[in-house]
Parts: sequence; structure tokens; C-alpha cells
Amino acid sequence: MKEVTIDNNIMRYIALFEKVGHVELRECMENEDMVLFIVGERKLSELFKRNPNIITELREHINKHILVAESSRDLVTFVKNIFYRFKVREVIVDWKEGQTDILVAVEQGEVGKAIGKEGRNIKLFRDAVARSFNIKSLNIKQ
Repeated sequence: MKEVTIDNNIMRYIALFEKVGHVELRECMENEDMVLFIVGERKLSELFKRNPNIITELREHINKHILVAESSRDLVTFVKNIFYRFKVREVIVDWKEGQTDILVAVEQGEVGKAIGKEGRNIKLFRDAVARSFNIKSLNIKQ
């Protein structure tokens, strides 16, 4: 597993999320365009019941795209949760020789958004999955 560094921005995002969200936060990661919050299993519906406007509130304070996903102990479910916004069609997992490669198929019109500018989003999602699962690669099916 990769070492995780928490900088002042991430600390600020975590504090803000806990203030407006009131649910267990598992992970918080960012790139230049997006902040990814990962909540505990079965906590997403609770989050939106407590604060239906949480995404808007977070976006106003952070001024980046906000993505909230639910963690899972199941690799495929976790990947589907992270890519939910991009209308996942299928997740293909290839286990060979102790290596795990993941290929995610999203709706055609969502491919560019899932990859992100200069591949930033797919890198962020790959890092998020790699924090919980031992994976070799995670790519978007073109």
C-alpha cells in the first residue's frame, strides 16, 4: 500500500466535510479539479438525508468539483461507487499472476469526464481504489 500524506488542504476539507456532513469519512483526496470524499459503507443515504445540499455547500467552500462515494469491502462495488456519476455499464476485473487489472466501461458521453483533463480524474480514482485494494491498473474502456 502507498503511503498517505495529509496536507493542510486535505485537513481543511475533512473538517469542512465533518461539519456539514455528520457521517463517517473514510478518505479524502484531491487533484487540481476535484475533491473526492469516501464515506463508510451504507453511509451515503444517511449523508444526503442529513444534508441534501452537501455537494453544493462543499463546492461553495472548496471551489472544485465534488465527488462523494461510498466505500465497500467488495472491489467491484467500490469501483462502481466511485464511477457512479459517469454511468457505469460494467466493471471488468482481470486477476492473473497475483496482479489485478480493472477496466471500467462508462457511458460513451462520460468517457472524457471520467478520464479528466490530462488524465487527472482517472489517476485520482486509481489512487483511491489502490488505497483499499491491491491493484495493478485501473483504466477506462474506450
